[in-house]
Amino acid sequence: MEILNKFLDWVENRAHAVLALIGGCVLLVAGFIASDNFLSKYSTSNDLRWVYSLVLASWIVYWFVNRFWIPRHKKKNVGLVLCIHADTNEAEQALKKDFLSSIKRQIANEELEDTFDVIIVKNHLATKFNNFSSIKKLHKRTNGHIYIFGETKKRKEGSDKYFLSLDGLVLHRPVAHEVSQDLSKDFLSTLPKAINFNDELAFKGFQISADIVVKSVKYIVGIASFISGNPFLSIKLHEDLKNQIRSAPQRSPFDGVILGKIDTLLSNEFAMVGLYCFRKNEQQKARENLATALKLNSNCYRALLLKSIVAFSWDNDPKQALVITKKCHGFNMPEWRYNQAFLHFWIGNYPSAWKWCEKIKTQNYPGEIATSQEVTQFNEKLPTLTEKPVLYFWLGFNYFVKQKNMPMALKNLELFEEKSDVSMRNLKDKSSVWLMEIRKEMNLR
Repeated sequence: MEILNKFLDWVENRAHAVLALIGGCVLLVAGFIASDNFLSKYSTSNDLRWVYSLVLASWIVYWFVNRFWIPRHKKKNVGLVLCIHADTNEAEQALKKDFLSSIKRQIANEELEDTFDVIIVKNHLATKFNNFSSIKKLHKRTNGHIYIFGETKKRKEGSDKYFLSLDGLVLHRPVAHEVSQDLSKDFLSTLPKAINFNDELAFKGFQISADIVVKSVKYIVGIASFISGNPFLSIKLHEDLKNQIRSAPQRSPFDGVILGKIDTLLSNEFAMVGLYCFRKNEQQKARENLATALKLNSNCYRALLLKSIVAFSWDNDPKQALVITKKCHGFNMPEWRYNQAFLHFWIGNYPSAWKWCEKIKTQNYPGEIATSQEVTQFNEKLPTLTEKPVLYFWLGFNYFVKQKNMPMALKNLELFEEKSDVSMRNLKDKSSVWLMEIRKEMNLR
């Protein structure tokens, strides 16, 4: 069995060479000639020629596949591409047995096989992809999400030592290019850039390195999943990672980097799940996730926004909702202004509400139209909408100023003018001007 394994290793490691192709063809042809007289007793020469041609063609196809083919990620899970070159046969065997196999084993042991599709680039191909620009070329062939690349060497430095250097790149399709760049920087801060260990400690050294890599991958994939809208996977990965690091008898410097950020990440992830539950009107689950988010980080922006919405919608306390929203003022994230304006409209403080509307008019950030659409959907579902005519103004403002939806702006602003009272005179002056613009644009008299 050991001889067979060594032979298979030799085929995998050496069969890509051009000499192997030629040598294989020569050996096959020699075998055909040597066995032809014997085989011709049991088959016609025409059939034998077909068999010989098929065997020879199979060898040539195998050689080309082995030399050039790299698996392509086609599944819906995360494509983890490992592209690490070993410069000697001994280093390659150690890399496979102690490092790459350990990564795959850890993923299997943690029941993450449905989360990750691990693609290993063969050693003779890995040497072509050893920097960031070449990894982007590899990305076109593999379609992966997370790339770990580098090299391992065995050198004599007093005693025999292994040197392992690693880099990482995130090319996660659901997130923007700029975000992928930021993720790559975060990824690199948690990866061991260079490790060396003595030959007699090779197994342990590669195991420790693999452990760091798996933790780094879980950390960064959790972030990418959150950004692309899957907080459930983010929480699974980050909670497991947090527990794994905290229960470990020893911690690496990279563990410290992760622990320094993970509660903030988890807080945002639980807040996102809480908002998901809020939209499904699952009050208990929403409140539980909100409480967890604030326990992890009492100053979590997403959690504070959700807490404000819950205070208004379920606790019927708009003044408390306004107090909570004011805690968001220090964040450089402008969504809270929509909450602020709405709550001032609701409690009848129209001058303050308009002040925030003016600030909303001048702001422009990625995804703002989606925020405005959420606002209009929320307001249109309010059972007390008809009792609060000023909300028609707020709806009209969003449709006209942000969404450029003229028919809906016309409808709501006309309802506002029909139902408004004297306390809303200043707002009515503004809506009248808007209505003139809307009718002109829609060619209405």
